[in-house]
Amino acid sequence: MRPRSLVGPLLLIALGILLLLQTLSPQFPLWEIAAQYWPLVLIAWGGLRLIEILVWWLRGLPLPTSGLSGGEWTLVVIVCLLGSGLHAAHRYRPWDRLAVVAGKRVELFGRTYEFPIAEQVLPARRAPRVLIENLRGATRIKGVEAQEVRVRGHKTVRALENSEASQTDSRTTLELSAEQDRIVIRTNLDRAPAENRVSADIEVVLPKGAEVEVHAREGDLEADSVSSLILTTDTGSVRATNVQGAVRLRLGRAGSVKLMEIGGAAEIVTRRGRHLELEGIRGPASVEGFYSGDVRFANLAGPLRLENPQLTLRVPKLPGHIQMDLGDLSGARLEGPVHFRSQRALDVELDEFTKGGEISLDGGDIRLRPAPDNLGPIRARTRSGDIELALSESASFQLRARTERGSVFNQFGPALRETAEPRGGGLLTGGAAGPLIELETLRGSITVRKDTGPLPGLRKESARDTIEIETGDGRLRIQRH
Repeated sequence: MRPRSLVGPLLLIALGILLLLQTLSPQFPLWEIAAQYWPLVLIAWGGLRLIEILVWWLRGLPLPTSGLSGGEWTLVVIVCLLGSGLHAAHRYRPWDRLAVVAGKRVELFGRTYEFPIAEQVLPARRAPRVLIENLRGATRIKGVEAQEVRVRGHKTVRALENSEASQTDSRTTLELSAEQDRIVIRTNLDRAPAENRVSADIEVVLPKGAEVEVHAREGDLEADSVSSLILTTDTGSVRATNVQGAVRLRLGRAGSVKLMEIGGAAEIVTRRGRHLELEGIRGPASVEGFYSGDVRFANLAGPLRLENPQLTLRVPKLPGHIQMDLGDLSGARLEGPVHFRSQRALDVELDEFTKGGEISLDGGDIRLRPAPDNLGPIRARTRSGDIELALSESASFQLRARTERGSVFNQFGPALRETAEPRGGGLLTGGAAGPLIELETLRGSITVRKDTGPLPGLRKESARDTIEIETGDGRLRIQRH
């Protein structure tokens, strides 16, 4: 007679112990544990079943024709569906996205009520440290010649009725206080009931020498004429101008980020953003994150570093400009060597760059016109695309240009030699002395010509767009290129 399995009773005992712990200790995180570690049920089930079969075999008992019965396989499918659903619900919390709130309060059916934030004033020294905590809403910061901090604005509360909104407003009173060696501004929106959505748009006027740190969760920021700026937020747009020192931004999802006339370093870390513009940065500029819209850099006195999982861009100095979007990158007057690598296909056009560089693309065309007075070694490679290089007639260089499937075109002169390659490729070599220039494409043509002027297809700087965001008594104006 075939022996009965003990897996089912053992799993029931384990489940009963967990439920008993939840009953005796309500703070026991049963559902969190189940959402994270539910695959352990399948692992334990399979392990116990394997041990049982091994014991039966050693004892000479009849073995089952299959490891699991049809009913057990059905139970496995049910466990997988329930476990995956529980994990997804715990991780993504869909009730938050649907605005499901406590009890019968649903934000969808509420109304928006507005309340003024009375102006508060606090004396300050010429270079104070200021901490601003505004979880939700726009924050506008202006540095002036004064020795005080002023705060005002307005608040919006979404509730089912006016009395409820008024009560929430009274619970989220703005606080302006001096704590140890810094001034703290708190909107206290975390005190609002879970069923009410509250946002505060505030304007802060403070001394020009202020070191400002802003903590937010959702909202836009505009800062002008401060000593330094630190921002941490989940979502929002940022505009900062005339900052004497460093600017450090930690953003989750960013709409537009624009920094202009920054005296120190600019450090931006973003998971995902739309538009980015850096201009007039006198310190090093470091950008991490993916941007899906227009990206522009101009007049950078220090090194530039842009990195995300798809591309890397490094430029030691940028007296000119670089513009980039999802389809192409163009730049002019770059002090190299320039390093650019991309794992996605896009076109690259570089004009008047010095000291050479390295360009590596997964696909796309490359057009290069290095500056004639400071030519450096160049290595340009694309898997699929054309390469065009314009060199000064008097330039000294060594060239090796190769295409596996395509043609090479010598428009430079007799200093270069063409050689046919197998499988329809071509090789162009020449030069006697100077930096080495290597060009390679797997599928595409290569053209080397004499320099006759700027690249005709180089994108011009686009006109400025202006985005206005209402902030109560005023507007945030965010310009982008």
